[in-house]
Amino acid sequence: MLKISEMAELANTTRRTLIFYDEQGVFQPAKKSKAGYRYYDYKQLYSLLTILGMRKIGLSLEQIKAVQSDSQLVPEELHQAQAKISKQIQELQRVQAVLEQRIHTQTKAAPPQLYQAEIATLGPATFWCSRKAVDCTEKEVAQLFAEFYRDLDTLALLDTATSGFLTDLPVSNPEGYMDAAFRILKATDQHAGENYIPLIEKPAGRYVRVWVANTAAGIDRGLKALKTYCQDQQLSCSDRLWQLNSTDALVENGATKYGWLEYALK
Repeated sequence: MLKISEMAELANTTRRTLIFYDEQGVFQPAKKSKAGYRYYDYKQLYSLLTILGMRKIGLSLEQIKAVQSDSQLVPEELHQAQAKISKQIQELQRVQAVLEQRIHTQTKAAPPQLYQAEIATLGPATFWCSRKAVDCTEKEVAQLFAEFYRDLDTLALLDTATSGFLTDLPVSNPEGYMDAAFRILKATDQHAGENYIPLIEKPAGRYVRVWVANTAAGIDRGLKALKTYCQDQQLSCSDRLWQLNSTDALVENGATKYGWLEYALK
């Protein structure tokens, strides 16, 4: 017969696990000596490996006992385990996709020149949009950010799809940025109506934009550069400011180190 340490080594588990299973009535030794030493038969290995496998896929000890007793609950217990595994697979696939995106974006073109306003023709984009707008305080930003990604999906934070903010701010009023209310954005390939989180369309067209450092000073400088450029070129813009992050990791306040400030041209 096998000592407990020998059975644990054979099954690639621990002595503590076998003691715990014995105490819980899940897997018991074939024999106990008067001194309390546990001994196992080789044929018990197969039952133990089955139990370890069921634990690995997420079944509780009570569920394992139900399986062992051929309870009528067995099919439902196994369906629950199957559903759990399917969810884990989906999450791992998401993580794998995120890592692939990160690897792909390591090779980048040279960044645009900072604070140099330009006109660009851009394609359409669809964004998840936070349900409400808040002022630009750290507390409100953090609360809205947490709520938005809790409703959307925390893993969405890791993928490289464009994120940012939408602010109602005329290009003629850069001084009003800190007092303006804004919403959080995350790009998606879905269309409105396919999810309970609101979506908003950024239409294709001509935009005046500037590449900035996502700091208070950098955004202020960029907004003033856009105001001056639009005045000089006699451009008429929408009052909707799109503040879009780069594909780098978020630094603070839901923003990357650099990003675009964009206004659609009328």
